[in-house]
Amino acid sequence: MHESQQDAGEAGRPKLKNLSQAAVSRAVLGTTAQKPYVLYPTAVGLLGTVAAVLLGPSPFLVVTAVLGGAVGLGSWAFDYFLRRDHHASAYLRDLHRVLSDRRVSAIQTLNRELAEVGSREGLAQLGRLRQKYEAFEALLDKKLDAGELTHGRYLGIAEQVFLSGLDNLQRVAYTFGSIQAIDEEYVGRRIRALEVLAEPSDVQQGELESLRARLALKTSQREKISRWLAQNERAMTQIDMTMAAIAAMDTVRGHASTDLETAMAELAELARRAPEYGLKGGSE
Repeated sequence: MHESQQDAGEAGRPKLKNLSQAAVSRAVLGTTAQKPYVLYPTAVGLLGTVAAVLLGPSPFLVVTAVLGGAVGLGSWAFDYFLRRDHHASAYLRDLHRVLSDRRVSAIQTLNRELAEVGSREGLAQLGRLRQKYEAFEALLDKKLDAGELTHGRYLGIAEQVFLSGLDNLQRVAYTFGSIQAIDEEYVGRRIRALEVLAEPSDVQQGELESLRARLALKTSQREKISRWLAQNERAMTQIDMTMAAIAAMDTVRGHASTDLETAMAELAELARRAPEYGLKGGSE
């Protein structure tokens, strides 16, 4: 049930590819093509063309087809090329709103769940992740105008990385809770007692194997938790490196933009691969 809830949460948020420049262009194309002042004249032009083909190219039908097509195409071209930044910014704002809502909800839930299972390391990491994201957002606001497309794209990528970190902590909470009932001290003590028996019965041998399996399960689950926490630490290191590139933007103009794009590309790749770490951790 927990895994299905996790999958549903990840499926409910915009994918990282939606923040790429190509995705933004496709979104703008879709938005501008669906405007009434583009659709209606284009539809009139298409109907005029069809009528001219079926009924014959009368002057009225030809003029209707040409004017409708010209007005529709012209309206689209004006909207797409001259108001592109406006539509792109609106698209990124909508994505950011979805990500932001999920972030606030996930933090509240995680605080409670990590506290309930007693994961002090998970709680501490959640606090550090929040600080990293807030510092990143504050620095980005200082260096770039909030209305710029670059600002929206970079903030969206950072938010995806942050949400991937929260996904890992969600896995930590679920996994931590699943092994809480395994009393390692008791299991170890019982294993030692059974191992010293010279001729254990079949029942005792079966108990010994079950206890060893239980202990191995707890060890493997702990290893998964360690991997997820380590993945989050790598993400925070990459955020630090990206922030360093952002901070240098005003100092070395001709070079900083390249550094920043490289850092953001690495951050985006980290966010893209984050679900793979979750799958690996859950399948081993």
